[in-house]
Formats: sequence, structure tokens, C-alpha cells
Amino acid sequence: MKSGLTVRLVLLAVCLAAAAGAGLVSVRNVSRQLDVIEACDAATAGDWQAALRGTEGRTGVDSTGRAAVECRCMALLATGDGDACVDLLETALAGADSDGWTPRPALAIHLIQTWRDRARTADAADLARRVAHEYPQDPDLFYLELETRSSVEDEAAVLRELTERVPQSGPNGARMRVSLANRYLFRGDAPGALAVLGQHLPPGAGAAATAWFDTRGMTLASNDDVAGVIALYEEWRRAGGDPVELAARYAVTLSIAGIADPEQAPSHLLERAWRDVDALRDAKLQEALAVRLILTLVNEGRIEEALAIYDGAVDRFPMAGLSRHELQRAAIHRSLRESTGEAPRGRVHFSVREPHPGDRLWLSPPAHLPADTAFEPMAVPETGQLEVVREIDIAPLRWVYRDADDRTVASGTLNPMAGASVRVPIERRAVRLPDRVALTTNPADDRRRVFLLLLDCGDWRILRYLRARGELPVLGGLLHEGHRAVLDSDPPLTAAALEALVWPTRRSEHSFVGLVHRVGVELAGLASVGSNPFAPLEWLLPEDDDLFAVLGRGDRAVANLLLAHGSIRAGRHGEVTGPHGASRSLPIAQSARDLRADERERWPALAAAPAGRDAFHVRTIAAEFDTAVEIVTEHDVDLLALRIEPLDILTHGHFAETVRDGQDDGRGLLYSVYRYIDARIGEVHAATDADDVFIVMSDHGIRTAMEHSKDAIFVASGAGIPPGRSPGRPALRGVGAVLSNLFQVTTAWPRTGVAPWAADLPAVAPVVAAEATKRNVPAAHAVR
Repeated sequence: MKSGLTVRLVLLAVCLAAAAGAGLVSVRNVSRQLDVIEACDAATAGDWQAALRGTEGRTGVDSTGRAAVECRCMALLATGDGDACVDLLETALAGADSDGWTPRPALAIHLIQTWRDRARTADAADLARRVAHEYPQDPDLFYLELETRSSVEDEAAVLRELTERVPQSGPNGARMRVSLANRYLFRGDAPGALAVLGQHLPPGAGAAATAWFDTRGMTLASNDDVAGVIALYEEWRRAGGDPVELAARYAVTLSIAGIADPEQAPSHLLERAWRDVDALRDAKLQEALAVRLILTLVNEGRIEEALAIYDGAVDRFPMAGLSRHELQRAAIHRSLRESTGEAPRGRVHFSVREPHPGDRLWLSPPAHLPADTAFEPMAVPETGQLEVVREIDIAPLRWVYRDADDRTVASGTLNPMAGASVRVPIERRAVRLPDRVALTTNPADDRRRVFLLLLDCGDWRILRYLRARGELPVLGGLLHEGHRAVLDSDPPLTAAALEALVWPTRRSEHSFVGLVHRVGVELAGLASVGSNPFAPLEWLLPEDDDLFAVLGRGDRAVANLLLAHGSIRAGRHGEVTGPHGASRSLPIAQSARDLRADERERWPALAAAPAGRDAFHVRTIAAEFDTAVEIVTEHDVDLLALRIEPLDILTHGHFAETVRDGQDDGRGLLYSVYRYIDARIGEVHAATDADDVFIVMSDHGIRTAMEHSKDAIFVASGAGIPPGRSPGRPALRGVGAVLSNLFQVTTAWPRTGVAPWAADLPAVAPVVAAEATKRNVPAAHAVR
């Protein structure tokens, strides 16, 4: 171990100096130094108990004491006592103010991550900066510095600073470029990711070549650049890439990005790669290949083949987000959808232990009723025995048990079985009082602004289950005070929904001129172009007027934070259009941040989210709501449209947990995410004023972990908006017309009945000042 040898040499030098300076250093100190050397040798050899014995009582803030701290810490971590290691490091750092000492990278990384988990992100970022100054070439420390400092500093500035530190060659340089590129991708900035990666593999990349090629391939695919992906993989092959691995990565990359090879179907690419799965050396690649093949087979209706692949893979890989139960549910859904006969029915027998007078059992409504239909109550007899008959549907039956004081004492989920009786025992557990909140706004300022929050994959049925439990008080208040609709999102895909929102009249098939113009729109998404070179053709294409361009032509400024990327067409993310057609970038300080201490305490399930994917998406949601509050607090935009994208990923990953049979009592990460989102929506709403219109919607819902629902959420509240509900299921495409009506902008966009009152609201003045005075945001809702 090189670091152990370095410690030993330093201590030997100290001992020699001590021997040469007789009378200046006591024999006792020399003995202490030799003991620490021996203990560090034991740590290097993996003899952790000897290392702990040898460093006992010998730690401190001098050079010998710090060496003892580091060697003891390594032994403590190896023996599972990370907290004691943290205590030692914190003590050593507290005494290092004068000389700026920092621990070696491995220990610093542990301390930084621990501080982040304890909501000490600012301290963690400061330490990351200091340690990185001492070890600028360490790629793991570089990644952690990027992640940590971006949570508390201006992320764009951090990216610029760290980009300048990246070596031009070598494996560390390649790994650092990959870290930066992934951060740009999380920001929805594929051009930035491509620029920092560079067009060609850095010289001497060595073992980091795979990560570089893989990341650049995924970035090109996210831009729908199939030709670029093909050319890159050819370059990878010439550079010595394993043909079997390249075939698997190519198939997975195209599948994740949702784009197709010009000659081979996605399922063909994946199936061919799967035949050689055992030859792949990367277990994560093997799992990704299995998951993508299973999802593709399910989408093609090849359920039995998907189940066979799953059964062969589930014992080898975690298969996060997939379960056999969900695959079978997808098969049931397909059979129900294709059936023309009467829907099968199942019987459910509820059994309540020790029912109390006034208890009620609330059941989710039958499948044929609208998705926003409230739970229906049933009186619980003295026997505690109830029986219901329900049609079989892909959506489960959810139930909530409340006492006479309207307190939730139990809740759960079940899936009735055709022609059978399912018994559901109910046990009283922790009493939960209904959440209460008062929806407040700032005083009116005679200006109407519109704030639209789009919850990607926000689902009516999950929402109504948590509301039946007495939760989601903000969304519940908006639904009670405002106007709602169950939108028809057809097809139920984010890309289609956002395109319908931003281009309300865009047709699925285009003329030649339309195709040319659309190419221009895609070019405009590249930072190097910046505008549509075919814009003069717009007069031929009135159906392609986009939402932000139309609303930004007059005196208004409209902000697009819908996060366009890959196959998602939603205009230019992070751009403000207007007044009078001008455009500028909207600074976005952070794309992710750690949960604050109060948030971790209030939502412990989020604080305990597994490190990696789940934790990152929770952190991203936190930063997106911070951005929303910050923008609403400013007076320089009339419309903000912001998409909470990570909810979709978290929903697919954890949906299977929400539809399992059993008494769940509202536990589970996805339910906690909804509760957190509800509270953060309350913060955004509290920053608005009495003239503003506040809209919460989704692009689609969820039916299975692999399939979306066409039922999308829509609720609007604000001055003059009548409470109520739109009849039927108005098409999502009509939301654009609602927004144009709210700003008294005449368009030919389709009116689908989403909000018939929008055209009748009185006119209010736009925001015309370039910089308006900030509002006073209530302290309880301020951005921290």
C-alpha cells in the first residue's frame, strides 16, 4: 500500500531527526513514533486489531498523532466503526486550522459523505475543496468535489472551474471528463457533455476508455444522433473494444435513449446481445441488458419470453424496479385490454380485529369510474366482517381504515382474483391524524403570472390513495379550492405530452416543409446554433408555433424549464423568451442538493434512500423545487413551466412496491416522495400572490412498472378561478390554449375543455420591467 509506505517513511524521518537532536525530543516521543509506525504497518497488512492496539491513546494533532489518526481510522472503517473514525477525523481537523492539514483522499471521502448524510453539506463542500487542492489528480475525490460543491455553490461556475483542472491525457483525465459529462447530462445539457468529453478518446486513457466511450455514446444517443453513435462504436472497435461487449452496449444505449438502429429492430439487437451475455465481464452491463430486453419483450406483447428471461436473471442480478408480479400484471392488462367480453370479478373478504363504533372502511372506486373519483366509505359492522365484489382491473383495490375521529389507523392494497375470494385481515396500527394546511399567498399586485409545475408521471390513483389516508394537504387544498380535470394523455408518453403542450397544433405527420422546419427546431437545441436556421418558413407552418415563442412576442417574459433532452421535445430548456421575442438564458444555480436537516427528520424514508440512483433523484427534486421558489419570488417572468422529471424514474423504480398485496400503511419510498413534493408545492404556492394562477399537472400516470396510464392530473387555482371539474377527459393538448387565454393572447390552438373559464377571466397587466422588485416570501417557505 503506497500510502502506508509514505506514512512509514515520514515517521522514520521524524524518528531520525529526534535521535539527531538529543535533548530536544524525548525518548518517550521516539517510542510513540515507533509504535505508530508499527501500527501503520499492521494496518497496511490488514491486521486491524493490531493497528487499533498500536494507535490506542497515540492520536493527536502533531504529525505523529495525525498519522495515528489515519491508520486507526482505516482499522475502524474495516471493523465497521465508521462513527468513531469520523470523531477522530473531526478532532484532528479542528486542530489543523494553522497548517491546513487534510486527511488522505479515502478518509476524506468517507468524512465528506458522512457530513452530507448529516446535512452538513457546506462543511463537506469546504473540505472537498481543500482536499482536492492537495490531491488534484484523484478522480474519486474529483467526482465527490463536483457533486458536493454543486449542492451549495453555483453549479455552472463549479463546472467551469473543475473543467480547467482536468488533465489532457491519462486514465484520471478520462474519468474526470466522464464525471463532468454526466453532470452536464443531469442538467439536460448534452452539448456541454459532448464538449467536455472531447471528440476523441484522451491519449493514455487506459482502463478508463470504456467509461469514456460509453458516456459519449449515451450522450450522442440522447441527442438522437444515431449516425454519431454508429461512428463512435466503430472508433471504439478500432481502438480494441471487445466486439461482444460493444454489441451489448450499443443495444442497451439505443434502447435507453429510445432511438432505433436504421437497419435492425431494438428487440433483435437486444436478443442477439443476450445470447452472448455470459461472455460479458461487466455484471452491471449484464443486468442492464436483461432489463432492457425484458421491457422490450413486454412492450411487444411477448410476455412468456419476458418471464423466461426474468426467471433466468433474477437470481443473478438485483433487477431493481422489476418483479415477476409486475410482469404478470402487464400480461393481465394486455388480456383485459384485448378482451371483448364481460370483465371477470373477484370477491374480497375484509376482517377487522376489534372494530370500534364509528369505524369506516374506505375503498378505492371501481375501475370504470374516473381516475379522480374519491374513495367510498363503508360502515364496519360489529362483527368486523365485510365482503365486496369487484371487477378485475390492472389497478389494484386500495383501502383505508379510519376511526370515528377520522384518524387513519390502517391502510393497504390488494389485487382481487377472478372467480376467487381473497381474505384481507386488518390490524390497527399507529394512528395518523389528517394533515392540515392553510393555502396562503402574498397580496395582489395587479399582475397575473402563471406558474405551471408538471409532475412527470404524477398519478391520480396514488394521489387519491394518500389523500384518503389524510395526507397531501396542499394538493388536497388545491383540488378543493380550484378547478381540476382528468386529462387524456394519448399516447401516454412524456415526449408526446410535452410536444402537445409546447406545440398544441403539431400534427403527427408533416409536409416536406414541416420536416425541414422540424430539423431546424432540433438544430436550435444545439448550443452551437442557438436559433432555427429555417425560421423564415414559420409562416407556412402556423401549427408549429410553440408555446413560449407565441406568449413571449408581446410584453411578457416566459420561462421554459421543461428539461428537453434526447427524444423529449419541449423547446430550449433554461431559456426565457420575451418581452418582444427577445431570448436569454435563465441561470440555474443547482441541479441537485442534499436534503436539509429538517427535511431529513420530517421524511426519514427519503433520508434513507439508497445511495446512487434513488438518492440522486431525491436530491434533484429538492433542487428543482428550490429553483421554482426562487423564480416565483422574482418578478421578471410571467410564465414559469417547470417539470419535476425525477418523479418518473422513481415511480417506475418503486411502483411494484405500491401494488403488492398487504397492509402497507402508506410506507414506501414513492409515497414519501409524494409527501415531500406536496410540501414543496406548498412552498412554491406560498410565494405567489393573489393575482397569480397556479397549475399542477402531469404528463401521464402509471399503470404498471412498465406502462404509463393515459390519465393525467390537472388542477388550477387562483383569483377568479371557479372550483369544480371539467367533464369527461379533455385532451392534454388543450393546456396550451388555457395558457394563451390566461394571457389574453389570441391563438388557433385547440380548446379541448380543460378549463372553459380561462377565456373569461378579467385582463391584468403583464410584467414589463426587466427586473421587478422581489416579493416578501413568508419565512416558513423561504429558500434555504
